[in-house]
Amino acid sequence: MIISWSDELLGAVDGAKKLRKKVFSIWLFHTRQGQPYINDDGYAAGFSSIWQRFIAKALSQTQVTERFTEHDLRAKVASDTNSEHARQLLGHATSEMTEKVYRRRPEIINPAK
Repeated sequence: MIISWSDELLGAVDGAKKLRKKVFSIWLFHTRQGQPYINDDGYAAGFSSIWQRFIAKALSQTQVTERFTEHDLRAKVASDTNSEHARQLLGHATSEMTEKVYRRRPEIINPAK
């Protein structure tokens, strides 16, 4: 999958780069030693730690009242656009997968008159 650059994406990447400390790395998000947060086995222990601290802070400093995961963020993406666009954004081969797993917004139905 190739994601095209938008002004918003460029801004987000530039913002992430500005947050870097004095460590050079080829990774956009990296440890203090310049290494990626994901291990060779595909597990992102470092990211998980950062995520847990972020969620705890969000719960204590905002009106957020329940925990959420990065999977919930994917579902939000899928729920805020049409099925075909959601399928493309999430990289699914079929719309059925997107509908079954990620489309969580309830369908609004008007009652019979």
